[in-house]
Amino acid sequence: MRRTRLLAALVLIVPALLMMPLASRIHSENVRLKYGTTHVTREMRERIGQGMAIALLAGFRGVVADFLWIQNNDYWMRKEWLRLYTGIELVTTLQPLSTLFWDTGAWHMAWNVGYAVTVDPANRTIAEGIKREREWWDKARDFLQRGIENTPNCPDLYFSMGLLYLEKYKDPCKAQEYFHKAVNAKGAPINMNIRMDAVGRLEARAMENCGDIMGAYRRWKQMWYVDHDQVDQLWSVVEREIRRLEDLLNVPDQQRVFPKEQSKPAATS
Repeated sequence: MRRTRLLAALVLIVPALLMMPLASRIHSENVRLKYGTTHVTREMRERIGQGMAIALLAGFRGVVADFLWIQNNDYWMRKEWLRLYTGIELVTTLQPLSTLFWDTGAWHMAWNVGYAVTVDPANRTIAEGIKREREWWDKARDFLQRGIENTPNCPDLYFSMGLLYLEKYKDPCKAQEYFHKAVNAKGAPINMNIRMDAVGRLEARAMENCGDIMGAYRRWKQMWYVDHDQVDQLWSVVEREIRRLEDLLNVPDQQRVFPKEQSKPAATS
C-alpha cells in the first residue's frame, strides 16, 4: 500500500519537476519579449497559432520565425501579396536583428511583388499597375529603413536601399547617400554576394550622375590610392574612370593621377 502511494506521488511530482525548467524558460522569454524587442500580443498569438505561440514563449523564437518564413513562400505561390507582406512583417518582428529577413523581404516587395502587380490581369489600366508597383516600392523602402534602424552597423541594408533608389526610383543622389553609408558601415556584409569594392564603384558613379563630377573624381582617386596588394578591386576600371574624368574636368597634366605626357611614346632621333 505504501509503495502504491509512493508511486502515485512520484507520478505527480516528477512531471512537475521536469516542467519547472520549461516553465521558467517560458516565463523568462515572455519577460524578455515583452520588455525587449518583441511583445507577444493577442493578435500575434492569433496570427501564428496557439502551438507556435507556446514554442515562441518557450524560447524557440528562431524556429518559429524560420517556419513562418517558409510559410510565406506559399503566399507567394498563391499570389496572396498582403498575406505575404504581413507574414514578412511578423518574421522581422520576431527576429529584428536578422539582416537576411529584412533584406530578402524588401527584395520580395520591390522586385517580385512590384513586378507581379504590374502584369496582374485585374488591373483596369496600365496606370493602375504602375501605381500599385510604386506602392510596393514604398513598402520596401519603409521596410528597409526599419531594418537599418535595427541593424545600423551592417552594410547590407544600406546597399539594398541604395540599389532600390538607383534601380527603381531612378534617384542617383539618394542612391549615392546609401552606398556611401554601406561602404562606411562598421560591420562586414552578411550577404557574401555583396562585394564592397563594387559598392564603392556604384557610389562614385551615382555621385557623378547626381551632378557632383569633382566629388566622383575624388572618390575614384580614393579607391586608387590604397595598397593594391591588400585590396580586392577592379583596378583597370578604376584607372579607366580616373582617366575619363581627368579629361572631362581638364585636369592639368602635372596634377593628374595618370599624366598624358608619361603615356606618350618617347621621341626617336
